[in-house]
Amino acid sequence: MIKDSRLFRLMWPVALSVALVLVIAYMAPDPVSLTAELAPGKYDLETAADGKNNKINGPVYFEYSDRHDNSMESRVFKLHFVNPRIAEGPGFGFLIPISGTDEMIDKGEYSVGEQGTGVMTHFDTVFGYADMGDKTSALYFSESGSISISGCTPQEVFGEIDMVLNDGSGGSVRVTGAFKAQPLPSNITL
Repeated sequence: MIKDSRLFRLMWPVALSVALVLVIAYMAPDPVSLTAELAPGKYDLETAADGKNNKINGPVYFEYSDRHDNSMESRVFKLHFVNPRIAEGPGFGFLIPISGTDEMIDKGEYSVGEQGTGVMTHFDTVFGYADMGDKTSALYFSESGSISISGCTPQEVFGEIDMVLNDGSGGSVRVTGAFKAQPLPSNITL
């Protein structure tokens, strides 16, 4: 009996320590959204091309436009990322078709489909383009990836992007990051 109580006194701190470590390991913190630290109307992207990584940040805007196609009316959500490296040019842009004539884009993930690669021939998938502002004058077009919309109001749309764009000549760039877009002001044309 004395041996059992001595063993218990020696083992309970060890057992309690193991249980505490397991509880702490199980309680992982919630992941912090990439958009949490962004100011409204800003983006923070990283580009990876030819083994080089670059950070790009600047203003980002959104707008909606109506599209008429064979007696069918639909809307298009447009994201405009202004590239501060270039004075002129389209910067980055992504077009997401919205079924019907919804007021706003829904939360969710929007992906580039097989038919969405290269020049825009079908309009039922995400289409993207980018002017990287580098020495080449090549435009890049969406190849694969997605845009995740985490939240949307009439004054702000925010989310994350993970997209691969190619220039049609074997060059490609991967764009990842987060954005908090504001409505495109009427005095800006992109």
